[in-house]
Amino acid sequence: MRARISILLCMLFLLTGGMEAYAMTPAQKRAKAKEIQIRKREAAKRKAEKKKAAKAKAAKKQRIKDGKPLLYIYSYDLRTGEKLPATHITAQDVTAKPNKKPKISKPTDTKRARVSKGLPPGNYWIHAARLGYFPADTVYFNHREDEDSVRIALYPETRLTFTVTDSLTARPVVANLIVRKPDRQRVLQTTSDSVHSLIAALLDDRVPYYTIEATAVDYFPVLDTVAPSAVADYPGVIMSPKEIKSFVLHNIYFATGKTHILPSSEAALNELYRFLTSRPKQRIRIVGHTDNIGSDRSNQVLSEGRCKEVRQSMINRGIAPERIYIEGRGERDPIQPNTTEEGRQMNRRVEIVLL
Repeated sequence: MRARISILLCMLFLLTGGMEAYAMTPAQKRAKAKEIQIRKREAAKRKAEKKKAAKAKAAKKQRIKDGKPLLYIYSYDLRTGEKLPATHITAQDVTAKPNKKPKISKPTDTKRARVSKGLPPGNYWIHAARLGYFPADTVYFNHREDEDSVRIALYPETRLTFTVTDSLTARPVVANLIVRKPDRQRVLQTTSDSVHSLIAALLDDRVPYYTIEATAVDYFPVLDTVAPSAVADYPGVIMSPKEIKSFVLHNIYFATGKTHILPSSEAALNELYRFLTSRPKQRIRIVGHTDNIGSDRSNQVLSEGRCKEVRQSMINRGIAPERIYIEGRGERDPIQPNTTEEGRQMNRRVEIVLL
């Protein structure tokens, strides 16, 4: 009886695929075994993940029960949106005394650029700082009776490096320099040297522009403006010696092909006004120059019109009209060839001649 049962089982095995398994080549058998092994590993991985999730859920439930739900704090670059590991995070209860140890004081991790800690519900302030970035604004956050997350943006520093040079010799000038924000808040105060005269300042992308004030013995004072987005094109501070009879009024901008002065020229106009008020008897001639784009006649009219606008600006500020003369030179006196955009840009200038 047992022999018959065995024979029947063997026949059933052959009919349900046993013959196929027997007929497989060694390579096919290895592939089949590998596939089974992979399925087992995936099943084990899913089981482990499920177990891990259940454990995390239980831990979260326990933290909430204990009154210390997790607070996650992430840091990222405002300009690019990228995560910022190694950002030092400080968090403290707003009711804590100033000298009390912060609830959180550690850097964000390298994987998720975050820190986390179980904290009692309440109001907290959070601060973030990282090398190469301006500190983020302090964030005030109401931590609830559940897990919360906060994202803090840091503002990249824009490094401005420039030189202070003589307009005639291009040599370094020893000058006193002050860099300010639009609200006149001082960012940097330093003195350039006579060797290389290289100055470096850190600019905040959130600030629309900065002013650079430069004063030096035997030189006319300079007031420049620069936007953080345009630091790559900033030519540096160029100072004109007082013994010269003329100098170029830098950073004076007009609407394209028109005489209208743009608002961005305000700093340059103020500097010219201060120069004229510091020398009450000084008379000047405002000389306008253009490039060679357009006809001679149109360029002549354009240069004269722009001189009139600068003169009227000084008169509106209180300078006597008889102290200011104008002369439009059109395209007649280029200082660079008009064959390139850079050359044409240098030829489009307003020159101040001392009389």
